Amino acid sequence: MTEAGQLYCSDIAREAGVPLLGSATTGDVWFLIEYSARWESKAFEGSNIPEAVKEYLQGIQPEGLKPRYLMIRQTVPHKGAGTRQHEGVQFFVGITDPLNPRLYQYDLADYEEILNLDLAALAAGEDDPAHARTEPLFLVCTHGKRDRCCARLGPAVYSKLTEAFGESVWQASHIGGHNKAPNMLLFPYGVEYGRATPAEAVQLTSEFSNGRVELAHLRGRVCYPIQVQAAAHFWREETGVLDLPGMEVVAVEAVGEDEWRVAIRGLDESEPRWIGVRREESEEVIQISCEPGKDRPIESFHRVEG
Repeated sequence: MTEAGQLYCSDIAREAGVPLLGSATTGDVWFLIEYSARWESKAFEGSNIPEAVKEYLQGIQPEGLKPRYLMIRQTVPHKGAGTRQHEGVQFFVGITDPLNPRLYQYDLADYEEILNLDLAALAAGEDDPAHARTEPLFLVCTHGKRDRCCARLGPAVYSKLTEAFGESVWQASHIGGHNKAPNMLLFPYGVEYGRATPAEAVQLTSEFSNGRVELAHLRGRVCYPIQVQAAAHFWREETGVLDLPGMEVVAVEAVGEDEWRVAIRGLDESEPRWIGVRREESEEVIQISCEPGKDRPIESFHRVEG
């Protein structure tokens, strides 16, 4: 739990048995902005990106969808903290639609060129074939300014993935859930994993590249609310379907304050299977951040009769 007296929230979570399933950060439209300068605790808000660009991005609020903003960067393997050198700014937009996820790449001269992109139309469902990215994108949270566990555990995973997958791998600012570090977020499907060793991360990413999800270390797909993430996990366990997207959520019904029935079917148009899910909180509380003062109960999801 400690190194030289330091308390780490990811160690606390492991020892307490904090589950991963149903814990992915939710988001539907992801703006991924290359930024090689220092990341503050709130990396996007604290950046030196022109205020007009920040306001433009924050003003994109598609109805019924949740936007997210991540800063990303690449460091040169085996050369310390030096960043990759190239002209301009790379900017990605991930649309993590459950059945039709999309990823777009823009190679810009500077941040102001973001103002020329019709991102509201993109977020609303319009396509931009000229900038569609067909290769996946792999993010690893290394945001130590936000939480020490991300800086402690993320870089080794980033380095190993970069050896295996090259420039498809990026460091990312705060993804969410640092007590589940190291955290990985894989696009276009928006699959989030936690607590993988570097070798396990390579295996998980290889399977993702082949269109499959692994249940080990899976936090969930970010396009679903957490109770549906849990139901999807149970459905995949029961059916053995690991293909991406592989399934469709047909209906979600609240049974009570912390219980739901979720109808899921495979993409072979099979009859939906109802998955019952109950959310529970522990009586004990644990520290969820390396900074003291953030204590929460342990949240878990359980399969119940649907």
